[in-house]
Amino acid sequence: MTILRFILFSAFPVILFGQDKSTILSVRPHYGFIIKHSGKLSGLTDTKPFGIEINTTWQLMDETSWQYCYCYPRVGLTFNYSNFANPEILGSSFALFPYVEPQINGGEKISGFIKFGIGPVFLSNVFDSVYNPQNKFFSTHISFIVQMALGLHFRINEKINLRFTGDFNHISNGGIKNPNLGINYPTLGFGAEYVLNPLPYLERNKDKNIRLVPYNQRFDFLAFGTGKTAVKGQERYPVMGFTALYSYVFGRQQGVSAAIEYTFDYADREEIRKLSLNDNLPVKDHKYLAINAGHELLLGKFNFYQQLGYYLYSPFKRRDRLYQRYGLKLPHKIN
Repeated sequence: MTILRFILFSAFPVILFGQDKSTILSVRPHYGFIIKHSGKLSGLTDTKPFGIEINTTWQLMDETSWQYCYCYPRVGLTFNYSNFANPEILGSSFALFPYVEPQINGGEKISGFIKFGIGPVFLSNVFDSVYNPQNKFFSTHISFIVQMALGLHFRINEKINLRFTGDFNHISNGGIKNPNLGINYPTLGFGAEYVLNPLPYLERNKDKNIRLVPYNQRFDFLAFGTGKTAVKGQERYPVMGFTALYSYVFGRQQGVSAAIEYTFDYADREEIRKLSLNDNLPVKDHKYLAINAGHELLLGKFNFYQQLGYYLYSPFKRRDRLYQRYGLKLPHKIN
């Protein structure tokens, strides 16, 4: 997640001082529902989240941006407020994050877009073993949100557009503290946007000799590590592991991937130790083996990925067998 914030914010000086860009302000209310993705969430997914989103956007109109995606992409900042309609347990979220938004048929009266964003979110009501034990979604006030959206623009005139979106939102703390089942909530939104300085839409030639991804397939071996607390207590324990991943590229910026992952979770080991002492249960293994597969959006050196995974080996039953993952990585070649 740090990488995505870096790449998006590092582009802002170019955006702010470049000439070939339009500045756009937009606002939209949104309304949705919570997905029950675990049996541990019984009674927590019956409410309908609602809120408002405000965007400050720059549409890049230069030749380089056009050749990158054969469109004039947008980048910007989103402020997103979501009320989960359950103030005693779930509260609300307040997020501010950067995003990228490739356009589809951008010069037409009705055009489409795809939006990808990720960044920090503040959660007003989180898990507490005494005061809020029912909240299994999140346990830290500062977490991260991933937003993916599809939408349509309806041009009213050169300065005003209507904006219809369908979003998928995921909030999680990345596993640094339990419980952390994460909340998934799709929403629909309808709003308007105002273009401060409209620029003409120029149809440019598509230079298909430009190769955006310099490989057809790729093998990666990744090591990872973080820290998290057990369900009860504040002491942090390491979580580390290894991933072997294969990716295959299709189209200009798309890929599919498959991976196998082995994890050592020492926070779970501490939880297992406590359970075995308190309940006289056998000591289970704190290691996990999983497979996952998914889609990759390849933005230069950066890889925004979404994966669905399954634990082949998971003797400690606190984890659901099926899980999802979102992220962004920057490959590093070792010479």
